[in-house]
Amino acid sequence: MYSVGTLCVYATIFKHKGVPLRFPGCKEAWEGYCNCSDADLIAEHQIWCAVDPYAKNEAFNFGVECGEYEGETLSLQEKMKDKGPVWDEIVRENGLVPTKLEEVGLCCSAKCL
Repeated sequence: MYSVGTLCVYATIFKHKGVPLRFPGCKEAWEGYCNCSDADLIAEHQIWCAVDPYAKNEAFNFGVECGEYEGETLSLQEKMKDKGPVWDEIVRENGLVPTKLEEVGLCCSAKCL
């Protein structure tokens, strides 16, 4: 399961729509602690921060507004099933490599992250 990529896509869609990010997991995950990362992505980010003059003295929280836990336990696949057109818009507006939503990390079928 590649939950980092899935959560990144999920958060990007919420930010694009201008609505607070709603936690997609169960109460145990909301109240617990989990640490996960993508080493390749972190390495690319660190290199970019070190060499790009636009990264100098910047903080990066990416402006995502977070909502409260609402007790919903649907899978990410269920929550994202109608978000394909939103993802297509994000890809188009940001000049990303054309991909379908189903191709970018939505392999998380568990109800609890």
